[in-house]
Amino acid sequence: MKRMIQMLSGILFFVVLIGCQGLNESETGEKEGSDDIVNLRVLHSFTGSQPQAPVMEPAFEEFDEEHGDIELNIQTAAGNDILEQLRTEMAAEDPPDVFTHWGMRRTENYIKNGVIPDISDMIESDQDLDGLYMDGAFGPVTYQGGIYGLPFQGYSYYLMINKDLFEEHGVDIPTNYEELKKAVIQFTDVGLIPFAANNHSARYMLLTWFAQKQTTEDLRSYATAEQEFGEDLLLAAEKALELAELGAFPEGYMNLETAQSLEIFHAEQAPMFYQHSWTVGSIDEELLDSYEIIPFPLGDEQSEPTVLAGTGHFIYMSQRAYDDPDKREAAWKLMKKIAGPDVAKGFVEDIANNTALNVEYDEENVNPILNQILDDMDNAEKLLPSYEEELFASAVEGEYWPLTDALLLGDITPQEYVDQMNDIVSEHPNVQFE
Repeated sequence: MKRMIQMLSGILFFVVLIGCQGLNESETGEKEGSDDIVNLRVLHSFTGSQPQAPVMEPAFEEFDEEHGDIELNIQTAAGNDILEQLRTEMAAEDPPDVFTHWGMRRTENYIKNGVIPDISDMIESDQDLDGLYMDGAFGPVTYQGGIYGLPFQGYSYYLMINKDLFEEHGVDIPTNYEELKKAVIQFTDVGLIPFAANNHSARYMLLTWFAQKQTTEDLRSYATAEQEFGEDLLLAAEKALELAELGAFPEGYMNLETAQSLEIFHAEQAPMFYQHSWTVGSIDEELLDSYEIIPFPLGDEQSEPTVLAGTGHFIYMSQRAYDDPDKREAAWKLMKKIAGPDVAKGFVEDIANNTALNVEYDEENVNPILNQILDDMDNAEKLLPSYEEELFASAVEGEYWPLTDALLLGDITPQEYVDQMNDIVSEHPNVQFE
């Protein structure tokens, strides 16, 4: 009997052991063949209340589920928090295998330090990418002839008005700066805030008036310090300062979050809103019938209709992942998923966000404001990149923002603004085009 019990116990142990080894991923929480799994640590910023989260988070999860041979360890740092998170990890020489980030203005030092690899050969040899991206989409991740990331999110600046408020107060929709100034005065006289704005909005206005007299080549020549800023930037700075002095912006606008400025517009306290396109998905759908996209007013007779637009976000792999053949292949698959047509279509149709891809979508499924923005981009005489998004060297941005704030607050004159801009760019020229 004792021997029989031992035999039965042995058989039972063997059966349990075989059963445990045969459990699949859904039963154990681990993927099959775990010894052959490629583990990728991923860091991205599109989580929580970020408007891109409803598309980005499911995309990462889908990839993880669809690839039994790849395990994603996903970490998030919402919005601008990713800046500090990446800096910390890069300083510790422990970069994520794959991460999302802005272009050269944020990644220049990582490229210089060899933390991000040149993926030009991978792009050129991958037929899946042929014709997939818009013209110029790789501009912000091109550095001295190499390409360092795949683009997925586009951007543009747009001017939205509440046409009901214009009609109610008998104000003409402005087509140039003088008409805009007149509209600002009319709206302040009736107790409205002309622009639902924060300091970002005011910078975008200044950049747009400056760009209306430039070409892409001109903008690059300023950013590389081959040409000094002069009268065109001076006139743009004078206009931005004059609007601030006329009360075109809300009280305390320097400290307003972008979402707070949009709420002022929703509350019908302001008839105009000039902002970055990531805000479109947050526009109150119940008020869409009152809203309309119009061209940004021309600065003067020498100005040309111009929309500032381009590519804002990219997905990268680290050099360490690139040097491991298995991780490189897995990371490339993930990068193509995030910078691919399914995510791009979701951006346009589901969250009303610009994309960097040539992707087909159903206009009936797109937010009407985004449809108008896309039409505005298609019809623009000039589509130029924004200094703020693409052309300044990374060292310039930290000084450019407070300098522009100082102008808008009246702490420096427009001429001092131009002079100091030249000093900053001269000290930190953009070298990515060399």
